This record gives sequence, C-alpha cells and structure tokens, in this order.
Amino acid sequence: MAAAADTAITAPRTHLRDLAIADLEGVLAGAGAPNPALLARRLAVALHREGATSSDEAGLGRRVRGWLASRFDLEPLLDVADRREAPDGTVQHLFRTRDGHVFEVVRLKNLKNRTLCLSSQVGCALACTFCATGTLGLTRNLTAGEILESFSRAARDDDERVGDVVFMGQGEPLHNYDEVLLACDNLAHCDGPAISKRRITVSTSGLVPAIRRFTAEARLWRLHLSLHSAIEETRRALMPVARTYGLDELLEAFREHQRIRQVKWLTFQYVAIPDVNMDEAHIEALDERLQGLRVILNVIPWNDTGGTPYRAPTWTEVKEFTTALRRLGRPVKTRYSGGKQEGMGCGQLAGGILPRRPTGGHVMAPPGIFSDL
Repeated sequence: MAAAADTAITAPRTHLRDLAIADLEGVLAGAGAPNPALLARRLAVALHREGATSSDEAGLGRRVRGWLASRFDLEPLLDVADRREAPDGTVQHLFRTRDGHVFEVVRLKNLKNRTLCLSSQVGCALACTFCATGTLGLTRNLTAGEILESFSRAARDDDERVGDVVFMGQGEPLHNYDEVLLACDNLAHCDGPAISKRRITVSTSGLVPAIRRFTAEARLWRLHLSLHSAIEETRRALMPVARTYGLDELLEAFREHQRIRQVKWLTFQYVAIPDVNMDEAHIEALDERLQGLRVILNVIPWNDTGGTPYRAPTWTEVKEFTTALRRLGRPVKTRYSGGKQEGMGCGQLAGGILPRRPTGGHVMAPPGIFSDL
C-alpha cells in the first residue's frame, strides 16, 4: 500500500497546455472542478490567446489556483535562452526546455502580418545534407504544450497579431504527428489564438504513411512537401528519407491527398543548389514527375549552413532557374528567407549549438522583392 501511495504522490501532473482545448471542460469536470465549463474557457483564453505562462498570470482567484496546482501543472515549460533580431526585422527566439534542451522559433515580418516558424522537435532525425538542423540528430520530440508555449512567448513579443503559423523550424513535423496536430487544433480554436485553418502549414520531407494518415483523418491544415529534386538519385543524396520512400510512392500519396481533400493547389518546396539540382535535367524531371498534380513550386535559394560542399546561387542563377521553371506552365514563387544573414533562415536553425552563419554565404535580396514565405 505504501509503495502504491508513493507512486501516486510522485506521478507527474498533466500540464494544462498539453490538453486539447476541446477536451478541457471534460478533464476539469472529471477532476471535480466547480463550474468546469467556465473554468475551461477562462484557462483556454488565458493560456492560448493571452499567452499566460503561469497560474499567477491566468487571472484566477487564489482558491482556484490552489485547486489547479494540486491536480495539474500550470507553470512555465520553457525559459528564454536568447533573443536576436536581424536588420530586416526577423526575430529568433531560443527557448530552453525544463530538461535543458534548446530550440528556436523564428518570427517573420511582412508589412503588418506576422508569421511564426515553429519547431516540432529538438534537432531532427532525417539528416538532410543541406540543413544545419540535420547535423544535430534527433534529441526528442517537443510536447504540444512546449510548442504552444513557444508560440505564446514569441507572439507576445510583438504588437502585431500573428496571422500565420508554419511548422518549418527544427524537426520533421510528421515524425511528431500527434503532438503537432494537437498544437494545430489549439492554435485554430476560437478560445485560443484563432489562427485561420488555412493559415497553418505543416511541412514534411516525405513520410508517406503519415501523409496518408493526414489525408484519411481529413486534417484541415495546409500540407507542404519539401521535394528538392524530381530525380531519384539526387533526392536520395540530399535527403536520406528518400531511400525509404521513393518518388513514385511519395507523389502518389500527394495525388491522393489532392484528390480526396480537394486541394486546389499543392505547394512543393525546392531548395535551389547550383551544380546539384538546378540544371535542365532536373527541370525536365519536374515536368515529367509532376504530371497530374496542380503544384506551386516554391523555390528557396540555398542558405549557407557551414561545413558543406554546397554554395549559394547568385540572383542571376535563381532568375534563370525560375524563368526556366515557368516554361512548365506551373506557378513559381521565390522565397526570400528572412534573417539569413544572422543564421535565422531556412535550413540554418541549429539551436544555437553551431556557430552563427557567415554573412556572405547566401543570396541577399532587396527589401520587398521576395516574400518571406
């Protein structure tokens, strides 16, 4: 009996940020809360819309705070390890978890709109050769609560409302499927930040079973693919995940997604690396492989990550490549990575572990020429 009692006493309390807003009332009622509907809504608004990071900030009475503290965890999951701002207004927040690991959130500025680029993992297991995060390996998944608190802390740092969320920071979001999708549910909830469902993007490197699950579950978020090559050998060299899920299987999963979910346009991201995937053979392969798919090609000039054999393209090379792609009759966008001169751009996130990126190893763009996303 004593051993069982000790176990009950030391069992970790559920953190309220780790609960779906839709389930919060039922959980509180099950724990014996008075007026659980009212308390659930107050907690959801305080934690997820107002960004409270502790019970003291949640606007609750002393007795309610004491009751919650005896049953649930409501204290901070993260500490702020660093904050840096680039000349173009991009802000990088470095957060430290309770167990001492660090990860980034990047805030992108586009006129009065703000986009938060969220991480889903500490590090990444996929080891893409062009990405700094891939050199870290995977430490662990982030919990939904950690993801949501990182959103709240970064969002509170700006006077303008965050209108877009992209899971394109550290990690492969579909490797952490349940926690990422729970975070998406709370981000879109009317008692939370109320981000439009069409403004939440989950990006994947190509985990086919998870893509099919995403489709079968009728998830409402935008699903983007990091393609980077339509030639099997090149993609396998750049992205080890392609050795498990080949292009035929991967693109069929996206055809199924577009058909079943009636997605008008898919977005495929393409990191452009000179002498690797920008030649005529790769353009022809895209034309052949993407038949039957309505796809926007989102070209991302490669950003220097240090320690690789790659080089960044010049603007002349980017222009020639995107002009050639437009011959395929598909929409083509060029993404300018905000904050790249400070190591905040696409592919550069490494949790502050790697040295800051040099200022000359990537293409710089005049303000307003290319979009942040």
